[in-house]
Amino acid sequence: MSRLFFILISLITSQALATNVENLYSAQAEIATQDELERQQLAPIILQKVLSKVVGDSEALASKDITYLLEQSDYLVKQYAYVRSYSAGNEAEQSLSLTFNEQALNDSLRAMELPVWAKTRPEVLFWLVIREGDQQTVFGTEQLTSPLIKIINAQVSIRGVPLFFPLMDLEDEEQLKFLDSSKELDDINSFTLASERYNPEVILLGVVNKEEESIGISWQWLFSGERQQFKTEGELSEALRSGINIFTNNLAKQVTDVDKQYVKQEHLLRVSLVEDFKDYSRVTSYLTNLKHVSKVTIRTLEASELELSIVLDAGLHFFEQALEEDKLLSKKKLSSRGSNLEYRLNP
Repeated sequence: MSRLFFILISLITSQALATNVENLYSAQAEIATQDELERQQLAPIILQKVLSKVVGDSEALASKDITYLLEQSDYLVKQYAYVRSYSAGNEAEQSLSLTFNEQALNDSLRAMELPVWAKTRPEVLFWLVIREGDQQTVFGTEQLTSPLIKIINAQVSIRGVPLFFPLMDLEDEEQLKFLDSSKELDDINSFTLASERYNPEVILLGVVNKEEESIGISWQWLFSGERQQFKTEGELSEALRSGINIFTNNLAKQVTDVDKQYVKQEHLLRVSLVEDFKDYSRVTSYLTNLKHVSKVTIRTLEASELELSIVLDAGLHFFEQALEEDKLLSKKKLSSRGSNLEYRLNP
């Protein structure tokens, strides 16, 4: 690499604290055809990938029954595309890319009392050390094509974590000349001092110990002056993936604003063509028993128009989708009163 490239990277990393993670609400999966039914069947699988990134904490996600949300996955799709990828000597592979409605998905997660991890996330500087006998190797940007780095990058992409590696240029090597990767990651640790030039919000240290019978990885990380540590064992690639998952779960717990949960909202609904008591009963009975409607209050009934207030315990998107499916009420065009909850009763 040229010295100019090192300087440019140094300038970028020294200014970065947090970054916007792109494509949080999009994911892909292989698909054989472009059949609509196959696309709909694949939607819940792709939505689960998106949920892993948006929620951040897989343990919190596993604690909830998300069956209904997955059943509604096709209705949450905002955009889809078929993507072909080519590799030397192999036939083209086709994937389905789905992008989900951000607001509707966020509202639904909060209604289920699940956290929503914002797009702006702390950047993580990852020091990966391979320790074998008396030898210690610290990975940097020169090893980005290494199979280990590819495993790590793939896993942080799955989890939506903005992670980068050190340059490991002469400046880093000088800082780490007398490193001891077994020491506690504190303010005077060699890795902490070497991280200052990058100005990361989070410092993550993973030390792979190949001296043991099974691979063991010791993990430490510093965020907002707080240090955490844990260990993963087993086959190297799985131990790396497991470590990234544990780290991500804990980071998400720390940075997600759990107070910003979904607040049940009251909406004004107007239904026209309510001509008699039978029509009135049809509308009120239907709304009262509709999933995610927690409260229905009658306000007025004048000139065949029924005005109600409804309280939803999920996003408005699901309410409107249910009305569209059930076909009891048909949505009007935007009225002069500016309300988008204007419906007419069907015969």
